[in-house]
Amino acid sequence: MYRFFKRNREAVKKYLLIFFLSIVSIGMVITLAPIPTGDTSRTESNVLASIDGSNITTADLRRTFQTRYRNAQEMNESRAGRLLEQMIVQRVLMTQAKKMGIEVSDAELGQTLQSISWLRQNGSFVGMDRYQDLVYQETALSVPEFEAELRDRLLQDKIRSVVTDGVEVQPQDVLQEFQHRNAQAKIQYVLFDPSQFTKAVRVSSEALEAFFKKDPGRYKLPEQRKVRYVVVDPDHVRGQVKVTDEEARQYYTQHLSDYRISDRVKVAHILFKTADKTPAEVATIEEKARDVLNQIKGGADFAELAKKYSDDTTASNGGELGWVVRKQTVPEFENTAFSMKPGQVSDLVRTVYGIHIIKLEDKQTAHLQSFDEVKGTILAELEKQRVADAQEKLAGDLSRALRLKPDAFEDVVHKAGLEPQMSPLFKYGQAVADLGSGDAFENLAFQLHKGEVSTSITVPKGLAIMQLADIVPEHVPTLEEVRTRVEDDYRAEQSNVLAEDKAKQFAAQVKTGDFAKIAKAGGLTAKESKDFTQHDFVEGVSSGSQLSAAFTLQVGQTSDVIPLGQNSVVFRVVSHTPANDADFASQRDRITEELLDRKRSLAFDLYSRNLEIQLAKSGELKENAGAFKQFIALYQNK
Repeated sequence: MYRFFKRNREAVKKYLLIFFLSIVSIGMVITLAPIPTGDTSRTESNVLASIDGSNITTADLRRTFQTRYRNAQEMNESRAGRLLEQMIVQRVLMTQAKKMGIEVSDAELGQTLQSISWLRQNGSFVGMDRYQDLVYQETALSVPEFEAELRDRLLQDKIRSVVTDGVEVQPQDVLQEFQHRNAQAKIQYVLFDPSQFTKAVRVSSEALEAFFKKDPGRYKLPEQRKVRYVVVDPDHVRGQVKVTDEEARQYYTQHLSDYRISDRVKVAHILFKTADKTPAEVATIEEKARDVLNQIKGGADFAELAKKYSDDTTASNGGELGWVVRKQTVPEFENTAFSMKPGQVSDLVRTVYGIHIIKLEDKQTAHLQSFDEVKGTILAELEKQRVADAQEKLAGDLSRALRLKPDAFEDVVHKAGLEPQMSPLFKYGQAVADLGSGDAFENLAFQLHKGEVSTSITVPKGLAIMQLADIVPEHVPTLEEVRTRVEDDYRAEQSNVLAEDKAKQFAAQVKTGDFAKIAKAGGLTAKESKDFTQHDFVEGVSSGSQLSAAFTLQVGQTSDVIPLGQNSVVFRVVSHTPANDADFASQRDRITEELLDRKRSLAFDLYSRNLEIQLAKSGELKENAGAFKQFIALYQNK
């Protein structure tokens, strides 16, 4: 049947246009109404939707959600609902494709796989050995799941092509969009920022009390704790540790394999990425790379050029890659780097990542480092290990002694030559001086009972031992406990009110008066913008799209108060500048393509939505709203 579509293209266009308009007409009447869910009384509790006998289950939704939102902490009902709707639409389209006889062949699937950039290396398919690993790494899917999704996507593209093939954009639409995009306006404006009115807010005790009483729970204080603690830092035990040259030599002899150096080169590079670029774009990139290479040959600083031009993450470090051994990089890069001499800069080197300029900074052949070369490193490492051992032993002994005599915390600590400390009150997640805010500290501090002594834990300054000194339970505070927070919130609220009132007053005055004079008289600052389009950003104000009234008001007219997030603005239109007709030819094709894409997307969305409605009305599509709500409730309670 798909061949029929290809052979009878014009006839199919007319048929589909009539069919499409008919379902859109029906859909416009019922789109705002909920889709009938059918008789779900006999639907299994794990089935969320059924399309022509094909089920979408809770397991399908869970798997798709986890794949799509890998980093999501929990399944949000709104997000899960949108995802389920997408899955239903996709399944509806697959059902329609089957009815229309549209299929995706194995050859088409294979061709698409060959074109995926992350499945190619050195211009060729990575091969089946790496295929499975790369698919899971990039998508978290098995190969069958990945290929099934890809096949569905290709099938959907085919339906989309058939449905939208007859969509056209009229020349007058393109011209109108050009004029809309390129028309410019200039405004004189006053920006009302609530922060400018904060100092004008008068705070009385009565007003603050009333504000606090409206919602005291807003200031609920979480449980807070206070701990007595001691920190065993490395410096306290360092004097007890000594490492001799003989011990260092013995360690060297026992670990000779650690000091064998393979052939290696120390390199820096400048990368110009070419992945997924067209041949024309690659040619432009190569020309740019050649120019940078010529600058280097002319004496320019390699590191500075790397910072300016490199597309690699090493750019900020002057392109430094450090030491590289064989098999660590792609062959083209490795072969060039290992064939160079220190101080030499390569010609342009092409790899799967792009075009490189390589600088060889140093080179070492395979050898065993002598004891004298590594003696300093070994001595430092052995001392570090022994200091850590001594620190661990002292902390362990001290913890056991303190747990035997918890009431004598200070005395025991002093006897060990250390100083006990007391933390301030802190809540969970709050950093504490000396102790930091790590999970080990937080979890332990909030598990201890009053007076209980902990085992030693690692903190930024060493090993710490804590004793819980006090607990302040979660509670709604008095105003005095949180007065500063309440006053800040009150000022913020009232400054919004003052800014809003001032903006409304100003907007009313300038409707019939001189904009600049009224602003000055009111102690406000009037500014004038540059010419801007609806797609430009007006510096210090907002995007042109939020100031759309500037394009509809007449020159000399003023706006109402325009809200801009926390701020608001009132403006007067200074001038209008129509689009320059001379620019139309250069923008026409791009605008036409963008409008066509927009109309095609809208047409296909309407087609998909109305197809879904028709299948629901006919009973081929059944949705189980109860199962979805039950699933969300169970999922969120896990």
